[in-house]
Amino acid sequence: MAITESGPAAAQVAKNIELIRKARQLKQKDVSDRLREAGRPMLPTVVSKVERGERRIDVDDLVAFGRALGVPPVLLLYPLGQDEEVEVLKGQRVPTEAALKWFVGEDRFPSELVPGGEVDAATGLPEYYEVPEEGWREGAAPVLLWRQHAEWLSEWSDAVSVARRKGLSEADERAERARLQGQAEDSLKQLRDVMRMHGLKPPRLPRELAHLEMSPGQ
Repeated sequence: MAITESGPAAAQVAKNIELIRKARQLKQKDVSDRLREAGRPMLPTVVSKVERGERRIDVDDLVAFGRALGVPPVLLLYPLGQDEEVEVLKGQRVPTEAALKWFVGEDRFPSELVPGGEVDAATGLPEYYEVPEEGWREGAAPVLLWRQHAEWLSEWSDAVSVARRKGLSEADERAERARLQGQAEDSLKQLRDVMRMHGLKPPRLPRELAHLEMSPGQ
């Protein structure tokens, strides 16, 4: 059976579109014009229906409204600093920050811990708690790996300034820079191998690091 009713996520988006539009002092016509520029034309009357929850919002709408309002689309779903909790699924309210981290692949779905073992009569606490969603890292692997890749690229780029700040002699500074960049390059190589093991195509490297992709003998 097809789902015809909008759920809590759509209601949250509709509410936040209106809140952000008003916070930016935009009229519904302004948003309509921006949506047209974003390739998702929508009359002001339709924007009004969206805000009132009278028109369903699909994924393309979410992206276009994010672009039109100048915010990451995820903040239309999970508005940090506005609501302490959001309803991610029907009847499931969780902290807004936890919902956002799950949505962007930074953490597991914010489920309740599951108690296990014998209950201590004195404290009323179980022996342990099982953490659900234990396999979340595998599902979020691309996000986690790409973030780590960016961090190692930053380490490589920062090696020059880090070595300079140590107040070494010119020769020692060059050696320290080479050591730091070498560590970053080794980590990048290993990480890119892990990406390929996951069936992922590693991101493009800057020209200065193109040699990391060259096979021996090239």
